Amino acid sequence: MQRRTRFRIMWSEYRDRYEIQSIGPPIMSWPTIIPGSARWLAWLAEVPSFAFQARDGGHFTARKETRARGGKYWIAYRHVKGKLKKKYIGPTVSVTLASLEEIADELEVLADVKADE
Repeated sequence: MQRRTRFRIMWSEYRDRYEIQSIGPPIMSWPTIIPGSARWLAWLAEVPSFAFQARDGGHFTARKETRARGGKYWIAYRHVKGKLKKKYIGPTVSVTLASLEEIADELEVLADVKADE
């Protein structure tokens, strides 16, 4: 059974910045959580997953996983032409808007290449 994430990080044209939203009735935003801040890191420590929608349209779902070597790491997942692709994001301190946008771009390029085949 596929798990659904309860949160998303997406670009807000209105506010000209990324926002964290809770998915589900009602949709709630936390515009006071600034990516990269201590509050951002605390939020990431609490949530198991989130959807990311980049400003340019790239997207994926990020999930926190525990590895056998110890530690928790974030992994990006996206279906591309019926196959689940994944990219390593890193530990919580590595989850920055720059890294999320870069991974969204990489997965978007992969999706575009697969679409052309």
